Amino acid sequence: MELSLELASAGATRQAGLRIGQALPRRGIVLLEGELGAGKTTLVKAICEALEVRPESVISPTYTLVNVYPGPWPVYHVDLFRLEAAEALLELDRDDWVNPEGPTLIEWPEAARPLLDGEALLEVALALVEDAPHRRRATLRGAGEYAAVREALAALNGGGD
Repeated sequence: MELSLELASAGATRQAGLRIGQALPRRGIVLLEGELGAGKTTLVKAICEALEVRPESVISPTYTLVNVYPGPWPVYHVDLFRLEAAEALLELDRDDWVNPEGPTLIEWPEAARPLLDGEALLEVALALVEDAPHRRRATLRGAGEYAAVREALAALNGGGD
């Protein structure tokens, strides 16, 4: 599955996140890529909101590595921005950063990729659009388990609020 979306505003990014969260498989692993300010945390907040996590409790775990948010099942929010190599993740128990009971949302996932080989992943790449400060381009790729996410996002058709 591959899908590209134009997200016209932060509101459109939030709508996309809500739809992803509503359609995400229970143990889905979402990898979020994009430069600083591309909207990764905005998207994570909306995914969490759809998973019944209070959005105001969602903050980027840049210094703690993993935040666990309570809900009907826990949501793991991982930020690997400060991690330089996959070896550092090997020092942790896998269940400390890949949720065995619910979704795992990973920002800056490059160090984790080698350790997720064989996992069904939803990859979300967010990019700023030149000359449009609030506009983002989202490209999503995922295995068959994420077909419902594609269907949920197809209705956005260009990312309107």
